Amino acid sequence: MRRLSTLLGCLVLLAAGVAACGKPPARSAPAALTPPMGWNSWNSGISLSERTVEETIDAMVSSGMRDAGYRYVNLDAGWAADSRDSAGDLRADPVRFPGGIPAVAQYAHSHGMLLGLYASPSYELCGLGAANASRGHESADATTFARWGVDYLKYDWCSTDQDRSDQISAFSAMRDALQRSGRQILYSINPNTSGDPSAGSAYDWSGIADMSRTTIDLVPLWHSQTGAAGPVLGVTEQVDADVPLAARSRPGYVNDPDMLVAGISWPDFVADHQGMVETLAGEHGPSMTLDEQRTHISLWAMLAAPLLAGNDIRTMSAQTRDLLTNPDIIAVDQDPLVTQGRPLAQDNRIMVKPLAGGAVAVSMTNPESQPASIVTTAASVGLPHSPCYRVRDLWTHVGRSTTSDLVAEAIPPHATVMMRVRPSQGCH
Repeated sequence: MRRLSTLLGCLVLLAAGVAACGKPPARSAPAALTPPMGWNSWNSGISLSERTVEETIDAMVSSGMRDAGYRYVNLDAGWAADSRDSAGDLRADPVRFPGGIPAVAQYAHSHGMLLGLYASPSYELCGLGAANASRGHESADATTFARWGVDYLKYDWCSTDQDRSDQISAFSAMRDALQRSGRQILYSINPNTSGDPSAGSAYDWSGIADMSRTTIDLVPLWHSQTGAAGPVLGVTEQVDADVPLAARSRPGYVNDPDMLVAGISWPDFVADHQGMVETLAGEHGPSMTLDEQRTHISLWAMLAAPLLAGNDIRTMSAQTRDLLTNPDIIAVDQDPLVTQGRPLAQDNRIMVKPLAGGAVAVSMTNPESQPASIVTTAASVGLPHSPCYRVRDLWTHVGRSTTSDLVAEAIPPHATVMMRVRPSQGCH
């Protein structure tokens, strides 16, 4: 109860623009108190252009994604021209974005959405070699982003030869420039441990950014793979890496276990990201099953993670749409406490996330290759003694009552049962 009261107090102070509750946020009034929701272009394989971005915005509106809470449309690497203009300012590729970024931002805003861009604190953009990254241009670039109407910045560290102190300095420089820009821009960073193991998630970045990546890139696989080019992380290992960072999550700052990979097949991902995965063993391995995708989204919600879809929204199936727009799952992710769920045991089979109003979300995940049943109790998940508890299954939307036990029977392999549990004065 003390933690609940403290977090509720944080909400009040943060809403008033007062820095409080431990390490200060990146700005006195964070761009988002709850995890951001939207879409990022990187995983989709879309060739970025003014036309494809507007088509994506249209699809997010018509599919119900926007109304479900997915408001950010984030252009990852590939939007910028290969060089700056004659004044030294950033510019969009003039062929693919004839109206420039302001035209795209205006289109997003006119459809009730927000626009995000990608940049780097290096001297070139990750994997592109374009000499238009933001090192040494922080003030000018932040001013440009604000003038264009940008609402979100993904700032991705590319260099492999800099230590943590240099990364802190570079990320702080852009934070300060964004604060001076006069526009509220959500600040997402991706540190890098290649040159210094003490960087990355080993450091608490919550005083610098609104969200920080916790690992290397997530790919649409259940388990990680390693090839000649190094490892890529699957869903289970990504969760393992994020769980120990739970204490950092709060209104105004969240851990970022990377973009969602629901609705993306492994063969399609390989075809669109050859440079990243072509040397992996089993490059035509199995795509994630529907149960695995449901688990992926469930656990991101339990982790209070950003929900940034990575699939091509324009061709999204009804099945993927339903996974991404489940209102009960989104409500867990967007709970105002922004408390990250914690496992009851080391294997993450049962995770518990306190919710505002005294309820808890409980996920029960079967990591095995055979069906399994999982049982816990209301007391074990932190609920006070009560004559009865109301339980709502967040995927089937079916409610029931129990006096103590929380049971999920015959959970399919790699599937998750997710429930919301609250005390009740009587069972009906």
